[in-house]
Amino acid sequence: MIHSVKFLHGLFNTKAHFSTLKESEATKGLAWRLTVGALIIGLITVLSQFAVRDDMMQVYQSMPGMGEEEASIFVSIMMALGGVFAVGASIVAILAIALVFWIFFREVGFKRLFIIFSYFIPIYIIVMLVDLPYYFLFGMEHLYSVTGLGYVAALLFEDSFFTHFFAQISLLVVWCFIVQLFALRVVSTKSTRYIVITSTVFYLLLMVILAAVMYMSMLQAQGVQ
Repeated sequence: MIHSVKFLHGLFNTKAHFSTLKESEATKGLAWRLTVGALIIGLITVLSQFAVRDDMMQVYQSMPGMGEEEASIFVSIMMALGGVFAVGASIVAILAIALVFWIFFREVGFKRLFIIFSYFIPIYIIVMLVDLPYYFLFGMEHLYSVTGLGYVAALLFEDSFFTHFFAQISLLVVWCFIVQLFALRVVSTKSTRYIVITSTVFYLLLMVILAAVMYMSMLQAQGVQ
């Protein structure tokens, strides 16, 4: 049996779509969809940076010895590198998540786990597209995704660790979590309780780590200023 990778089917008809993955001996359509998806993420990343280019120019021009021309070149290089990094990071992130879950779902296999988590790519693209207009409207003041609790958390906690933690609760996380649960329920022999608990603990730990990193970075930046 061959599992045909179709991102939209996997997102909106998850249980039926992944029913062929459990018994599949091969897949088709993954490589080019993953490549195109990663490239789209890179492109949207560049567009998001282009929307805040003027703000970035002002920041770098304020540095000693950095003129307008030098700042323009530097910002252009940073934008290009940001796009390239986004392409690579999206693939590496899928590999890393699949590797972690492989520890707990050996019966599924690393390849099938990688396929499941590759469906996170179109979800990320959708969220990025929703946020993109706000970068053009608000520039660097657009700090959190409009699909999440970032701005609400900022009002409640005032730049604390909890601000960064709750800011990660967004459409991206919730949708990825739901797709993952349904897919694992189909392809894994583990109980539903095991799948839910394992996935929940992973997401919470990841959110705590990311929130801690962002919070420490914010404190460091404030200390430099």
